[in-house]
Amino acid sequence: MSIQLQIFSLLCLLFISIAATADESSNVEITPFVGYRFGGDFDATNNEAETTTKIKLNEDTSYGFLLAWDYDKKRQGELLVSHYTSRFSQTINPLASNNDLAITYAHIGGNVPISDGAVPFFVSGGLGLTHFSPNDNQLSNETRFSLNIGLSTKIPVSENVSLRFGGRVYATFFNSDSQIFCNENNCAISISSDLWVQSEVNAGITFSF
Repeated sequence: MSIQLQIFSLLCLLFISIAATADESSNVEITPFVGYRFGGDFDATNNEAETTTKIKLNEDTSYGFLLAWDYDKKRQGELLVSHYTSRFSQTINPLASNNDLAITYAHIGGNVPISDGAVPFFVSGGLGLTHFSPNDNQLSNETRFSLNIGLSTKIPVSENVSLRFGGRVYATFFNSDSQIFCNENNCAISISSDLWVQSEVNAGITFSF
């Protein structure tokens, strides 16, 4: 099953769950956003030369959406999908002929307010999956468990529209010394730690229903 189909199925189940539990006072928010993603280093191994090179991902624009719903009077449940396409800072030879890599986060979590006032702040977090999709057909896709934590604020524009600004840190789980982006013969990337980390700042428009 493709990642797009998995996300669509998850959304359908979530909407059904919200509809089944919602009452007239329930509030649902949808926030499309644009962000900027940075961070994420890999160790690329060349098995033939027995060398290891530190390879970074280029910083680039991300985009996605948040779906939030009332959990109680203060807290909200939250579905996050964030996607971007980047490039490795250098060729990950000997396997790849294309350096493009798409990374998508799909997380379920929630948010809790930490301050009130004209510009409120709240902490968000969630658990889910990270999907790595190299553009080179020789390399396999990878899907791993991950989590996120972030800080955000919303500035009301009207009764049903707000501007949302925030930042998040994403941590993807790997086993130490594991390898990813493999073909039939060997693998392009080795992981030397248990967590692979990226950060993101974003801005969006929240529509409340």
